Amino acid sequence: SQIALRDCAYGLARYAAIAQANGLVPIVEPEVLLDGEQDIDRTFEVAQDIWAETFKYLADNKVMFEGILLKPSMVTPGAECPTRSNPEQVAEYTLKMLNRRVPPAVPGIMFLSGG
Repeated sequence: SQIALRDCAYGLARYAAIAQANGLVPIVEPEVLLDGEQDIDRTFEVAQDIWAETFKYLADNKVMFEGILLKPSMVTPGAECPTRSNPEQVAEYTLKMLNRRVPPAVPGIMFLSGG
């Protein structure tokens, strides 16, 4: 829901602001749960909203983008989606998301290596 999206984004922003105020580098993880039957286009649509809201609240809370690390998930279809995406399509959607939503000042983006 929109309320859950705002609450999560605001919580991440507050955590990041508190971490920076105490001399730490926050790892910001705008999470998109991949349970369900949604296709990659729906995941992309929802992820765009989540990332936009997260960076809005980071800015509202005066978080320095230069002082965070981003830990996103790749843009993939839901685990139960009957239509699977190949690695090239996942890379294409993920890069499109990064280019559209991540401010250039963010110095590092780390993906999980496992699953």
